[in-house]
Amino acid sequence: MLAVVVVVLVLLAGGGAYYYYSTLPTSTTTTSMASTSSMMASPTLSGSITVAAEAGYSDSALKQIAKDFMAQYPGTTINVVSLTYDAALTDYVTAFQANQSVYDVLFVGDNGGYLGELPPYLLDLSPYISNPAYFPASYNYSDILTSQLAWFKIGSADYALPYVADTNLFFYRPSFFNSMTNQQQFQTQYGYPLPNPANTTFTLQQFVDVANFFNGAHGAKYGVITMSGPGDDDMADSLLELFASARVASASTYGPVTAPYGDLFTSSGQILSNTTTFQTTLSAYVQLVKASEDPLTASFDSVSSLFASGDAPMMVFWSFPALTLSNSSISKDWAVAPTVPGGVSIDSGEGLAIFKYTHNLPLSLAFLEFATTPTESYKYITLNDLMPFRYSGFAYEAQQNLMATQLVNIELNTLKGSVQGVSNVPYWPQISTYIRGEMPSIVSGSVTVAQGCSVITSESVQAGATAYTGT
Repeated sequence: MLAVVVVVLVLLAGGGAYYYYSTLPTSTTTTSMASTSSMMASPTLSGSITVAAEAGYSDSALKQIAKDFMAQYPGTTINVVSLTYDAALTDYVTAFQANQSVYDVLFVGDNGGYLGELPPYLLDLSPYISNPAYFPASYNYSDILTSQLAWFKIGSADYALPYVADTNLFFYRPSFFNSMTNQQQFQTQYGYPLPNPANTTFTLQQFVDVANFFNGAHGAKYGVITMSGPGDDDMADSLLELFASARVASASTYGPVTAPYGDLFTSSGQILSNTTTFQTTLSAYVQLVKASEDPLTASFDSVSSLFASGDAPMMVFWSFPALTLSNSSISKDWAVAPTVPGGVSIDSGEGLAIFKYTHNLPLSLAFLEFATTPTESYKYITLNDLMPFRYSGFAYEAQQNLMATQLVNIELNTLKGSVQGVSNVPYWPQISTYIRGEMPSIVSGSVTVAQGCSVITSESVQAGATAYTGT
């Protein structure tokens, strides 16, 4: 008999009660779960490794997965240490430059700071992934979303395997859009019907129009909630989200969106910040910032609570508020649109990598494979509330979550069609800094959008980027 723990969470959305049923096998089931691991019959696994998990994000799941692994392989020790996202990169580089195997398996972020700096110290996993002795058919590599694999693949090298995905979603307040009064007044003011996120893919101009319509009027204090603060990639995330649709539509000119460059670059690495296409997006973003709460201040840490307070009808943001809005003042008046403005979202995620000079390569590979198998990867969902990175993970959520079938489908469909936003080139942190540094002048009007883009491009070229010189 399997010991089972049942967790029930109640989520409210759009006036409906959603029930999340999660059935978690306890650690007594590790023998059956470990059957998915290619290394289960190996007599050679022994010794210890240290796994770096992100504090408050993935550490609960990885600690349980480590227990499962050690129960299957009694001669091994998996030490899981928790590091903050901001501190981990410095710790890694300090250790690896000294050729110290402090961390054997480690979480890596998807921005330039991580995969821009770490590849020289990371094991290329591709020869092991293609070797059935390490990653057998039961691992089901094709079950992992392509967009998430692309984040950690530079050239032919695979530097990490994902364990979590994320994407921007379009959150909105149905009451504002279902109001006949608002519909009539919007039609009168803008000359076309008020678009409803429930059944309309907003154009960028419609998004701006609706934000301006509700800004300080028609029952709202602000028109939209958007990240625009000084955090490392807060502003850039919002800007690159808006740019994604135009960038994808221009693929015949700029090439497809590819790693490591993301949507601000051509597929060959030329920065697009001085193009008319980008300037149009930046101009729209500036208008949205002016219609948002806390302009040039709202950050990753604050935007979801600002939206939850009920002051604005719209927010485009990462997925996790879908798990928290049920406990807010708008618990019966929020929903997620089937599509984001423009129709194309950006994605994000984190992966697990291996230090190239780990002192115990067999054990590191075995644990990495084990920790990202279909069965073990459910723990990131159930213990850390993270979005799946496997198609089967979304199927699992839909099966267990009686309310969320529609929401799960929106998340999956959005993620499947998303592109990489933030770059993972070494000079991305500088570019993000240049965008943040120039934005106050653009928002205040002391410099034009074109002038600001010219400065951002010039500074980015000095940092190492190549400017796009096409028409």
